[in-house]
Amino acid sequence: MNLPVKRAAIAQLRSTSNKYQNLLSIAKCAKMANEHNASMLFLPECCGFIGSTAQETLNNAECIDSGPPVSIDQDASSRTPHNAASAWLGTLESVVDTGDSSYISHQDMLENYQVSIIRGLQTIAVKSKLWISGTLHEQGAPSSPSATETDKRPRVYNTHIIMDSHGQIVSKYRKIHLFEVSIPSQGIHLRESASTAAGSKLIVCDSPIGKLGLSTCYDMRFADMYRALVEEGGADILLVPSAFTVPTGKAHWHILLRARAIENQSYLLASAQYGEHNDKRRSYGHSIAIDPWGEVVADSGGCDSTASDISTPNVILCDIDDEKLNSTRERMPIRMHRQNSPYSW
Repeated sequence: MNLPVKRAAIAQLRSTSNKYQNLLSIAKCAKMANEHNASMLFLPECCGFIGSTAQETLNNAECIDSGPPVSIDQDASSRTPHNAASAWLGTLESVVDTGDSSYISHQDMLENYQVSIIRGLQTIAVKSKLWISGTLHEQGAPSSPSATETDKRPRVYNTHIIMDSHGQIVSKYRKIHLFEVSIPSQGIHLRESASTAAGSKLIVCDSPIGKLGLSTCYDMRFADMYRALVEEGGADILLVPSAFTVPTGKAHWHILLRARAIENQSYLLASAQYGEHNDKRRSYGHSIAIDPWGEVVADSGGCDSTASDISTPNVILCDIDDEKLNSTRERMPIRMHRQNSPYSW
């Protein structure tokens, strides 16, 4: 009996501050995923919006409701006129069908405040019949506990969602480890906690390709988190949507991701941002799929690649092989060995 192939499409994007253009790129990736018979599309961190300032991020964060998709007629809070909402969502459906957005003029683009990333993703999921994974900024996070009373600015969560093919958000994970780095020689000074609150709960969920362990970008440096996702949560596929900087990417991207896959004997799928987002931010790229033995199944290339044809949007593919997963764990039972290790001081 031939079982259906559990195929993942891992996207590489160059998201900007134009939410509509970003959604058009995602719709193109959905078209590519459908062409290759994938059942799930994996998008990078901040797939729908990357701004230049913390305030832009706050202004463009969205409410993430785990309820059923909201129809155009039901969405009384939308500031987009009914006809305009119908038109731009219909355009996304057309791009999922054709992969072509060349006919869309600048005049057709909506203002950012008129575009909902969530509604766009729901439209793409339903039209393509794909499950979707990706992260976006969620409204409603508390202000920093260390902020003064006169500086109680709102913050967001960096939230990784799993959406089914009916547009229902079935799971969401709020990024726990926030990125704080200063590389003066490279002109890089990033402090995610200034505008983002940390989550606290680990999340594992079922999907058409297997049990997913959710994480986001900087989380990859904390090995104990992935051990818990696999050994306590039962994850077989680790997800790491990212927007890695170029210097840290060149130094650590492949090493860390292969290590997380090897030590947990799990598939690892890391969808990445690539290229120039604005005059302040550039991402490393290299969307990647790694098998439970640590072999790279596919790599989309990035800022240190010699290939001249790296493009965005694009997808790479990975088939999840349950037999390979199980045999890797059986032949070298790391989990049992770890539990039986008599450590002492």
